[in-house]
Amino acid sequence: MVNSIDFNVSNKILIVLGVVGSILVFGGAFVGFKVVPDGINMKLWETKVLKENTEQWNIFVKTPFPFTFKVYIYDVKNPEEILEGEKPLVEEVGPFVYKLFKWKQEIDWSTPDDISYNLYTRYEFDKDASGLYSDETKVTIFNSMFYSIMLKIEETQPDAFGLIESELPKIFGENDGLFIKVKVKDYLFEGLKFCENEGANAGFAGSMFCRQVIGKLHESKTLRLENKTVLFSNMHYKNNTHSGRFTVKSGQKTREEAGRLHLYNGKEYISTWSGDKSICNKIRGVTTVFPVDVKPDMIFESFAEDICRTVALEYSSEETVKTLNGLKFVAKNDTFSTSNKENSCFCQNKTRTFDTKLGCAKDGITDLSPCTGGPVMVSFPHLLYGNKEYQTSVQGMDPDKSKHETSLILEPLSGYPLYAAQRIQFNMFLRPIEGMESLANVSRALMPLFWVEETLLIGDQYIEMMKSELFHTMNIINIVKWIVITSGSACLIIAALAIIYKRAP
Repeated sequence: MVNSIDFNVSNKILIVLGVVGSILVFGGAFVGFKVVPDGINMKLWETKVLKENTEQWNIFVKTPFPFTFKVYIYDVKNPEEILEGEKPLVEEVGPFVYKLFKWKQEIDWSTPDDISYNLYTRYEFDKDASGLYSDETKVTIFNSMFYSIMLKIEETQPDAFGLIESELPKIFGENDGLFIKVKVKDYLFEGLKFCENEGANAGFAGSMFCRQVIGKLHESKTLRLENKTVLFSNMHYKNNTHSGRFTVKSGQKTREEAGRLHLYNGKEYISTWSGDKSICNKIRGVTTVFPVDVKPDMIFESFAEDICRTVALEYSSEETVKTLNGLKFVAKNDTFSTSNKENSCFCQNKTRTFDTKLGCAKDGITDLSPCTGGPVMVSFPHLLYGNKEYQTSVQGMDPDKSKHETSLILEPLSGYPLYAAQRIQFNMFLRPIEGMESLANVSRALMPLFWVEETLLIGDQYIEMMKSELFHTMNIINIVKWIVITSGSACLIIAALAIIYKRAP
């Protein structure tokens, strides 16, 4: 009787042990792999939705640290030879480093899910980060301002060269000619002077010319009038001012849309490129908010107002930034290529290259004249992914994917940006100008002007915050999850072995 009772109790224990083990294994797996990750995912999404009086809102309104903005200028080494038809030789000089501050003002909630704002920027030269370079450094540049105006005269009043060419030294003063030596700060921000005193001392033809230029200043971002003098600078219009009015989704209605851009200056489409509602004109892209649970099959789009278009980034590789693992997304190779059918609307068949024919540019560049009003071509630095004919038309190009691609590295769990680098280059086609004697023999080339790099690297304080608040919690959960699953598995194994042993003869 005693042996029988012992046997029955043992079976009950084994049954309980098996049930407990099953609950621990399946319950631990369900909670550890499903419930807890979904809960963390939900909490992370809550930090993405834009609401006032939250930490995310404060970061959205004002970036708590400056971006790093670098400028590399192409110094022309053989200006006299270029005027006689030799291939241009350029040398990259820089970086000239600036701290770039960004903040939003005039913020309005048109609906609970739509936030409109003006995005302001301010550039501050960083002497320490620039090292040997100063913004007082002088470089010999291709005078894009001078050449653009000559192209405009060729297009609209070619017969005027007979009168204007002899007056050019009076009009442009020290900035006369296709190649000039200038200070970096003047080239970028302060401005290069011409038409001083509105051209009053430039002769009759020069005075008429200056009045025409002044009458059309509103058509150019890079020209302005100060103290009756016209000034040309590449970036003055971006300093201490805003770049247009953006409207983004708050995510309160649909969390996946948090921070997503859908209007620029109140419109869903710009009118820059071909097709009123073409993909090229469509306003879209992420701003400062990225989704959680980032996957390699995702594509991220970003609208760049400076070039009037959206740039798409696709998955490239896994990268480590300051001990954190991330997924790297890079701008597509064919971003500036007409071989991509989606880019066809960026061409209006009005680009006049160095062979003088009108049409579409070859791979690697996009004509920005519909965007900027001037004959500027945009590309990746050093003509990365550009047509070989363009790359070899000038000496000094050395494209390197690791240095010149646009990229974004996201921490996959939180979607937090660990590193971001936007890199673009500005160029102009050089060719002889019909009717202008001084440029009759000039080389034919795609002349690089300068390229810029805007970067953001996650701060150490945010690394520590993520480690302590997110990864530390995840590690504890993982440890507990596997302890529970292992304990349950042990219970099942013990019960199974005990049953096998009891059934053994």
